Amino acid sequence: MIQALFIIAESGLCLISKTYGAAEEGGIDDNLVGGFLQAVGSFGEELRGGGVLEDMSFKGFKIVLSRHTGFMVAGMIDQIDDRISAKAVLSDIGNEFLDGYQGIIDDFDGSLDHFTGFYPRIDEITKHGKAAEKRVIVPVLKGKVSPMLVRLGQMSQTVFDVAKKCQGKLTTNDIAYELKMSLKEVVKSLHTLEDMDMLEWKEVG
Repeated sequence: MIQALFIIAESGLCLISKTYGAAEEGGIDDNLVGGFLQAVGSFGEELRGGGVLEDMSFKGFKIVLSRHTGFMVAGMIDQIDDRISAKAVLSDIGNEFLDGYQGIIDDFDGSLDHFTGFYPRIDEITKHGKAAEKRVIVPVLKGKVSPMLVRLGQMSQTVFDVAKKCQGKLTTNDIAYELKMSLKEVVKSLHTLEDMDMLEWKEVG
């Protein structure tokens, strides 16, 4: 279950915060979450010269991220939940939020009241936090991938092999089985393709 969801501006300000289940009762400091993710992301960029903050795992829960122009969507999920399915839900929310509020984000005046109308839509997309439990999500390559990227050293052979399987029919587990790779290798390659903005996710079934 998606326990909590946050839409966070590049400054670290939390624009939207929504909780479900046990998190709804406990309460979460949304700006503490936003500031923490922004600080950790900045630390990674300084330490590795452009390193991108990825998903994080804590005892009892995970935080998954979906990045968009001017903001990111962060979701807190249970450890046993599927990260890929949750990430696809966050991506859907981010894309729709960007479509509806890009002008406000670009010229933000500090008022969070602009975004109150988006809360009901979050409930619809997440099915009140349970959407990821009911979805089968597959990776889809944006366009084509050229073997020249491997020859030029811009992509590893492993990432290239995984990319060729991302045609909208195979799940992450299916790709691992067909390529005789570990699931960890495939997930890492999918992360790389996401960072290169070459991958998107879609629901099937």
